[in-house]
Amino acid sequence: MEAIAAGNVTLLQFLRRESGQIPNRAYILARTIAQHLDDVVADPSAHLLDVGSRITLERMATTHLPDTINAYLAARTMPDADELLVEQLATLEVAASKAAARSIEAARDAFLIQGSFLEDKYGSFHV
Repeated sequence: MEAIAAGNVTLLQFLRRESGQIPNRAYILARTIAQHLDDVVADPSAHLLDVGSRITLERMATTHLPDTINAYLAARTMPDADELLVEQLATLEVAASKAAARSIEAARDAFLIQGSFLEDKYGSFHV
């Protein structure tokens, strides 16, 4: 989780620097992605995420999102560049949102498994 958190800090700094260079909708999407990453990092059960999901989230913050914006900045005179940037960031936002949801699902699953373990171990006691 530390790598995702560190990557997100760098991402937010990058977004502040480039905020005036990208369309408002793209900036909002990029900030939403950063918020999803923060949500995952802040979730106490995030350590339950599989390694692949963690690596994807780290790369989203450190590579995929900045590379997408940098590519846009290099090609922003191209017709439909603004729309293409928004579409690409929307794709990343969906992935980040799903990862945040998986973190919550992992916590729920761990809680249910713990309950089953306790039921098997100690049986049903009623106070």
